[in-house]
Amino acid sequence: MTTDSAPVITRLRSAFEARDLDTLAGLLADDVRWGDGDHPRTCRNAQQVLSTFARAMDDAEATITEMVEGSNGILCGLDVHWRDGRQVELFQVFLLRDGRVAEIRGYDDRHSAAQAAGL
Repeated sequence: MTTDSAPVITRLRSAFEARDLDTLAGLLADDVRWGDGDHPRTCRNAQQVLSTFARAMDDAEATITEMVEGSNGILCGLDVHWRDGRQVELFQVFLLRDGRVAEIRGYDDRHSAAQAAGL
């Protein structure tokens, strides 16, 4: 188990690898945003983010391929295997505010994600 004094990147990795939504909840700002503001599935708060992650965990298995902290945020590379047979490589960037995830941005390519994370 990772303690609250561990760096955010360590706790984030641990929460994802353990598929632990309770730990993830403690890392999210109440007003965390995930997605494009114009998209109907944009998450606008921690509860919506947690619900989206719960649904994704039911529909797919994801393996972290990398997790690196840049000057702007944390880049997370994922190898995702959907239950319907699809396999995709995705990249998420977690932007922090006051030690909590304030925004999550998704990218289809590592280069764009690395730029957004400040790598």
